[in-house]
Amino acid sequence: MRIQNRLRSVLFSLAVASTALVSPACSKSPEITAESIDDNWALTEQHEPGSVVMTVAQDGKVTVLVKDRAGKPIEEGVSGNVTVKVPGKDGAPVTAELTPEPKSGGVLIAKIPPLEDDLTEVSYEFKVKGDPFKGVMHVPRGGTRELQESAKENQPHKLDGKKGPNGGVLQPVGDDIVEIVADKATGDVRVYVLDLNLKPVSIGQREIKLAIHTPSGPDVIVLAPGPDRLFFTGKLKAKVNPTKITVVLKEGGHTHVVLCGYHPGSVIVVGPSAPAIGILVATAWAVKVNVKPTVVVHDDDDDDGRVIVVHKGKGKGKGRGRWRWK
Repeated sequence: MRIQNRLRSVLFSLAVASTALVSPACSKSPEITAESIDDNWALTEQHEPGSVVMTVAQDGKVTVLVKDRAGKPIEEGVSGNVTVKVPGKDGAPVTAELTPEPKSGGVLIAKIPPLEDDLTEVSYEFKVKGDPFKGVMHVPRGGTRELQESAKENQPHKLDGKKGPNGGVLQPVGDDIVEIVADKATGDVRVYVLDLNLKPVSIGQREIKLAIHTPSGPDVIVLAPGPDRLFFTGKLKAKVNPTKITVVLKEGGHTHVVLCGYHPGSVIVVGPSAPAIGILVATAWAVKVNVKPTVVVHDDDDDDGRVIVVHKGKGKGKGRGRWRWK
């Protein structure tokens, strides 16, 4: 009997030890790996020595993967931090150090305060085997996921390469199209809201601000309504074309945030090689604004159930996802 009891004790101890060896806590896999980070709403910024793939979640979790020039993840020799300006705290920055995520193939993680504002500035600074990687992202309340989703919604709108009536840059934002343009002589910025024929309309009760990136650094411009609410107005700190623009548009309790010109899966080139966004033009601001647009809706006769909205009040398309630019 004693032998049997001892045998049961030994077997029980072995079972407990085996369970501990395969415990989920000990074998837990990372949530995001080098292979999956691109599928988790990441943005990729291309630097001279390589690229930075980053996600910023609404709860403040930041994941980062640094790749070399050939696109291969760098698993060792990466260190750095991310810094965020917390709204409502006198602009006091909060810095979080990046730490390696085990078994992830080179992913680093950090925790910043949750995203609570419609636009939060997140800067990063890394050293990769001695090479510096520095950059700034402006992310909405929904983080990089919201920017990716907005870009996906804007994909059907074929505006690439088109210029606005003032010669400025066109960008879909929510149900609107906006034109961003600046006077090259004065640095004065104007943002027009356009209808589906790319004609300016009244801005109504909308609010807009821009996060502008230039070689001299980032700047957030809160635009003011112009005379008779026919456009928004502001001023550039430096009279140079920006390399990155993030647009925030508010109307009727809804906020839309987009990264100007971004398409899902594309790479954002930053640093000295970043292409300029041509908003600076020589202009006399001569374009008239249609303050009383009409509505014309008709079937496009191709039996796909879609309609074409030619004009609409306040420059907004009706039936989101079912209309297209004329």
